[in-house]
Amino acid sequence: MIRIDDGIYMVGSGKYGFQLSDPMDCNVYLLDGGDGQFALIDAGGGIEPERIAANIERIGISPGQIRYLLLTHGHGDHAAGAAYFHRTYGLQVMTSQEILPWIETGDRDKVSITAAVRAGVYPADYEFPPCPVARGLRENDEIVIGNLSLKIIDTPGHARGHISFLIERKGRKLLFGGDSVFAGGKVVIQNVWDCVISEYADTVDKLHGLRIDGLFPGHGPFLLTEAWQHIAKAQACFERLDVPPNL
Repeated sequence: MIRIDDGIYMVGSGKYGFQLSDPMDCNVYLLDGGDGQFALIDAGGGIEPERIAANIERIGISPGQIRYLLLTHGHGDHAAGAAYFHRTYGLQVMTSQEILPWIETGDRDKVSITAAVRAGVYPADYEFPPCPVARGLRENDEIVIGNLSLKIIDTPGHARGHISFLIERKGRKLLFGGDSVFAGGKVVIQNVWDCVISEYADTVDKLHGLRIDGLFPGHGPFLLTEAWQHIAKAQACFERLDVPPNL
């Protein structure tokens, strides 16, 4: 695990990040809001979620102490581990209202698992188990975790129903952005049904306007300061009718 900032840990990360857990995992973050209140952001790919749980325990926290699991979107590398954490430790899963039924039914087509398996991204026997969702989230909703308040921002483009989580504290804006934008101004555009370039451009423009300080993306390195400069690179590409580089 990696302690990133006060109350922010990285407890999972795969081959496109820090290799802390299974290669198919996204970056998985643990938030400690104080007063014994904890939340996970994203769940990893579900192939070996026990490695994420072990990293949490190395901090001195039992996964059973974590109250919420917040999903940025429904792709397998972010959401397939949700059922494990709900079933094993009782985490309450929250995600966007739009994809709530896909998570609850394990809809492989809607979350592009079928296409990804066909393309060889995931193994042929890859599972996306159904998982109950405690709450569907909408833009500007807030989730309170101890002394942390997370604001929901709709960030479609990479996927339908994609959301990000914004924390403002001590004069800084911290964004847990899933696959909306990455260090270096990169994005992830894929040939799947719900990846829409025009929506991606609108999302990056919205995030550019927020002047984000810290960016904690779904893959690759995190940024502790001046993340807005990286987002500006992606925004400039879209503004000139180009496409930012892919991660």
